Amino acid sequence: MFKKTLVSGVLVATVAFAGSTQARPMTMLSSWEASYNAVPVFAEGFMQEVKERSGGELEINMRGPETVPPFEQLQPVSSGMFDFLFTHGAYHLGETGMAFGMDAVQDNPEERRESGIYELIDEHYQTQHNLKLIGVFSAASGYHFLLREPIGDSGDLSGMSIRASATYHDMVQELNGAVVTLPASEIYSALDRGVVDGAAWPVFGAMDYSWYEVADYMTRPTFGITNLSLFMNLDRWNALSEKDQELILEVAQDLEVSGREHFETLWAEEDVAMQEAGLEITEFGPETASQVDAIFAAGIWKQVRDRSGPLGADFHERAVEKGLTAE
Repeated sequence: MFKKTLVSGVLVATVAFAGSTQARPMTMLSSWEASYNAVPVFAEGFMQEVKERSGGELEINMRGPETVPPFEQLQPVSSGMFDFLFTHGAYHLGETGMAFGMDAVQDNPEERRESGIYELIDEHYQTQHNLKLIGVFSAASGYHFLLREPIGDSGDLSGMSIRASATYHDMVQELNGAVVTLPASEIYSALDRGVVDGAAWPVFGAMDYSWYEVADYMTRPTFGITNLSLFMNLDRWNALSEKDQELILEVAQDLEVSGREHFETLWAEEDVAMQEAGLEITEFGPETASQVDAIFAAGIWKQVRDRSGPLGADFHERAVEKGLTAE
């Protein structure tokens, strides 16, 4: 629960905001610290570009997970304690699976926006969570498993215990592995001590945690697409001028393209670095390899349909109709 002093400060700021969109800097609540690779590119990049294009009239300050834990951030932004939320859809699966569905959608920014799926996601968050969807940013890479031992004769994860968050539960089980739930902070020690045989994680970012010291293999092919979502409190959004609204959306749309291109380069560099650090590639068996993307997507769409109501079903059907998912 939030400290009383924080709540009081936010309430004072809210009163100040009511009179003018420039009465105070806006606040962005981020699910990650600044050291996480997506924050400088997408969160800080968005804040800097908004400030520059507005001539300094629109300013945003960032608060990280030390302020509010990642899995508890949706409600404080929905209620107006913060203005923006930079997060991943899996972090609020307890409330909805809608944004999580983007991890099963191909990461062509232009095709995504033209497909109409953003409008469905936006409608859901506006009506259910008092949030406006501003943008969805692709990290130009998906997910994989870091393993202590290579894939065996089964061609899948049979006999392996895998640390997995809710993002991967269905995937691990479909590949005949056993799910182990642990905080990310315990992955290194769990791999080191053999508590788990592997861990699921985005393919980009593992180097930051030195897991190559306690895992020897990384699986291929990869699956899914890592996406980060940016929302804005709907009341704050409605209080902005039409000009400021257009500016914010334009910045986000441009960043969806430029940020993805930047991440594509970063991921290629890290892939080489991981192999140079000693991680070897272990391939799924031919039958499994051809299905990993579809298996992952099926697990995500199940969450979307179960947790997001009629618009979740519409989202899934639209993605299939437009050929934007592996199913």
